[in-house]
Amino acid sequence: MLRIYRVALDVVRRLQPYVVQIRRRQPSLADQLDRAGDTTVLGIAEGSRSLGKIRGQHYSRGAASMDEAIGCIDLALAKGHIGSFEGDLREAMKQIIGTLIKCVGR
Repeated sequence: MLRIYRVALDVVRRLQPYVVQIRRRQPSLADQLDRAGDTTVLGIAEGSRSLGKIRGQHYSRGAASMDEAIGCIDLALAKGHIGSFEGDLREAMKQIIGTLIKCVGR
């Protein structure tokens, strides 16, 4: 299992208060954010036991889903659903994307 798996689990845990806050204003956006986090973690888990091209597909999907999660946060900020977002959490999300993209290129 990639070390980034634990980082992804931590990011999903830390996103939950934002999911709750966003759900009050736009439930569909909150659900999308929640699913994007789930898909990232599951993509890493599935990819870790896969081989070749299939592994890359799982990691690529995980990276794309984390990008989607960032988009959900940006949209929630733009709409005023949340007032702010932790900079270090955003950096952890970008770290996940970067690591998975590097793994796809192997």
